[in-house]
Amino acid sequence: MTSHIKLYGSKSNRFEEIKTSMEQQLGYEPSNPEVVGLIMAAYETEETNALRVDNALL
Repeated sequence: MTSHIKLYGSKSNRFEEIKTSMEQQLGYEPSNPEVVGLIMAAYETEETNALRVDNALL
């Protein structure tokens, strides 16, 4: 199965910020799918497995 995602505006800007931060930590430019995979891995390791938005759990 394949999923395609398009980000616009502030969400696109935030993704690029995260990607740049990951690039600095990894020492190389990760692909967009790798960035998403790392974000998903971080989400799965959270204790609550819940989405945090401004200290609120969704």
